[in-house]
Amino acid sequence: MPQPSRSPQPERRPLLLNDVAHMGAAMLQPLLQASFRNLVTAAIADAIGHLPRSSRKLLHGPHFRDDLVDALQWAEGEMQVASERMTWTGDPRAERTTHQLQQIRASLNQARSEEADRRRTQHRDSAGHQVDADSAATARIWLRRAFPDHFQQLLDQEYAAAQLEPRAARPEAADVFDAIEWGCAEGFLFATMTPAVHALLGKSPLAFRNAVADDARQQDERTVELRHPLLLRRWRAALDELAEMTAPLAGASSPSVLGPLTTDLDAMPRQAAFAVLNARRFLVAVQQRTAENARTARQYAQTITEREQDEPDHQAHRRAFDQALHRLADAHPDAYDHIRHRLRPFESSPGRLDADALNSNERGTLKRQVLAELVPPPAAPSAPHLATTALPRPAASAAHPMATR
Repeated sequence: MPQPSRSPQPERRPLLLNDVAHMGAAMLQPLLQASFRNLVTAAIADAIGHLPRSSRKLLHGPHFRDDLVDALQWAEGEMQVASERMTWTGDPRAERTTHQLQQIRASLNQARSEEADRRRTQHRDSAGHQVDADSAATARIWLRRAFPDHFQQLLDQEYAAAQLEPRAARPEAADVFDAIEWGCAEGFLFATMTPAVHALLGKSPLAFRNAVADDARQQDERTVELRHPLLLRRWRAALDELAEMTAPLAGASSPSVLGPLTTDLDAMPRQAAFAVLNARRFLVAVQQRTAENARTARQYAQTITEREQDEPDHQAHRRAFDQALHRLADAHPDAYDHIRHRLRPFESSPGRLDADALNSNERGTLKRQVLAELVPPPAAPSAPHLATTALPRPAASAAHPMATR
């Protein structure tokens, strides 16, 4: 996001809509980088059609397009609360503000759609997606979870054959914050521990939450240390607490959705009514910060993945891992074929999984079902026998031919 100045400059006033309506990209760019509020103003001007063509190209270009959703989300909430206040007070600007709110919402939906398209494209180009879309590769990965000990034995053999030192097992990440903290510990993120970061880490839960609340209130004087990788989890937890605390006061639909104003302000004392509106404004700020936290976490996780893959011996480790997976499928052909059979209804073409037919939630559910099907049922307790004569041994079954997987 545009990095705010840590020392305010009172001589530089925030941009107004009339300012950006006549400002070209060359003049506008440094002002957008210096102030989030300026970015919000430019986003509003773009939404209502008052931004010059060169500036609009700048706003939707690679420098600011990732920040545009944040700016429009903030603008939507601010404009909604302004419209509610004007309607309540009988302000003649209410109708115009409500119309602008509709335009901002349309722009926000478009920006979110474009952001989702970029993320889908990025995911389709990733190595992880190539596995997710490949039925055979998915079946081998799931088979590893069914036979973890056997897979580890095969992997050790591959490492020995390649004369490669095995990597320490990467811990299972419960969430993106686990992955980020692991990446910091492994040196894939350059997380400098400044005195300010140490100070935030040492704050009590209440003091830290207050710092997060102050950060949300001050759009242009942000506590940039909250974006430190080792503070992201705590920042998100504090934001969630603030949203939970504020939503009832704001009459919000939920902590994550402001929703329409349903509180009857006319039935309240004037000071109490303004307190509701202020709570709604604050909740908007917290929700914007929550979106920023999530996007920052995604960017950190992507950086970790890219740097891990850039390691000199990454490909050698990848080959050993893949070869062990293939050998595991050869060793358990019936289980492998069962997984392929269960995946086949979700294929768009032979061997290719359809992401729309098998989204992430459905994929997780199917995986759990398939793994449960592969676990042999517990042996039934044998009934007592009076006879002591040994039972005849069954004939040995023919060995299953080795399959190439």
